Amino acid sequence: MRSRSVVLPATASLLPIPRIDAARVGGTALYPATRDIDGHSTNVRQVLARKGVATAEVAHVFDGGLYLAVEDPHSSRGPGRHLLPIMGSAALLLPFGISVPQLGREHLATLKVGTHAGVLPAASPMQLGSRPPIFEDHVLSPRWIEFPDFALEIVRSHRPLRVKTQPWWALDSSTLAVLASNLRPGLSDLPSRAGVLASSLLNEDVVDIEVGVRALIGAGPGSTPSGDDALSGIALALRSTGKNSPLELLSHTIESVDLTQATPALSSALIRAAVSGHCVPEVAAAIEAARRLLTASGNETAAAETLPIECAAVLSPLDLVGHSSGHDLFTGFLAVLTAFTCSRLSRPSSSSSFQSPRPPSTAVAHIRGRDGFRNPARTPTQHYAKGTQSCHAP
Repeated sequence: MRSRSVVLPATASLLPIPRIDAARVGGTALYPATRDIDGHSTNVRQVLARKGVATAEVAHVFDGGLYLAVEDPHSSRGPGRHLLPIMGSAALLLPFGISVPQLGREHLATLKVGTHAGVLPAASPMQLGSRPPIFEDHVLSPRWIEFPDFALEIVRSHRPLRVKTQPWWALDSSTLAVLASNLRPGLSDLPSRAGVLASSLLNEDVVDIEVGVRALIGAGPGSTPSGDDALSGIALALRSTGKNSPLELLSHTIESVDLTQATPALSSALIRAAVSGHCVPEVAAAIEAARRLLTASGNETAAAETLPIECAAVLSPLDLVGHSSGHDLFTGFLAVLTAFTCSRLSRPSSSSSFQSPRPPSTAVAHIRGRDGFRNPARTPTQHYAKGTQSCHAP
C-alpha cells in the first residue's frame, strides 16, 4: 500500500460521513476480476480484504476534489458503503471528510468515475491522536488512501468549524427585510416554507414542526436540495441565537424522518452537521456579517449609501457556494430572525433581542451567482405563526 512516490498529507474531520446503500456508484460495476498473487482469477475486494484494506472507488470528481465510495462490509445495518469527501484547497471545506491542501488538478486529472482505490484503516486510535468516527463507531479512521498514481496519508484529525452562540441584540427589522429580499433561493416558495417552520419552532408547536420539516426535506433537485439547505440554515440560526428548546425539537423531528429515503446521502449528512452547529467557512462568514449588520449600534437603520456594501458583505460569501445552496441556506437562516422579529412586534412589551444565556447542547452546505444589490419593490411578506402577514418596522 505504500508503493506510490507521490504522497500527499491530509487531515480527517471528526464528524461521520454519510452511508450509501446503493450497490453501484457512477454507473460502473464494482470489483472487476483481476489476478491474485498466485495467478488465479479472483476479485479485487477479496485480494485487498486479505491485506486489511477496504476497497473504494471514485464516485465523482469536481474542480478541487472528489467523492470516494468506501466499502463497509461490517456495518450493523448490513454491507454498505460510505461517501467520503476528499477536498483540496480549491474546494469548499465540508464539515466532514478529508482535507488535502496539496491536492491539485494534476492529481484529479488522473481520476475518473469508477477509478479504484484502497483505504487502509489506522492500526489503532493513537495513530491519529484520537478516534474520529469517519465511518461509524466500529470503524477506525483511514490512515492511508491509495489511488493508481498517488496516495494520501492522514497525519492527524481536525475539528470542523462550528457556529458560535452569540447575542443578537435589537434586530433591525427594516434592514432584515432588505437583506432577505436580495436572496435568490432555488425554489420560489422556499421563503414561505421556511417561514412557516421557523414560526412553528419558535412557538414550539410540535405538530406544525413535523409538517414544516417534511415540507422542506428533499424539496428541490440536486445532491443538496433547496429545502434541505433551508433546513440547515434554520438549524444554524437557532444555534447561533441560542434558541435551545426549538433546536432540540427540530433535532428530534429530523431524526424521526428516514433521511435515507427522503433525501440524498450527502444532503442528509449536511443537515445533521448543521443541527450540531457545523457549516462551511463561507456560511460562517455570512452569519457573522449578518449579525454585525442587523445588530447595528443603537438599532439605527443602515444609511442608504452604505447598505448595499454592508449587504454585500453577507451575500458575497454565499455566492461562492455552489449554484443556489448558499442563498437557500440563508433563506432558512433569515426566516428564523424574521419570525422572531414579527412575534416581537406583535408583543411590544416583550424583549427585542435574542437572549443567549448558554450554548445549545449537542444535537443531532453551494450557491448561484448574483447580479448585484436590489431594493425591494414592495413591502416584503414575512411569516408569523401558521400564516403570513406584512411585517413593518416599528
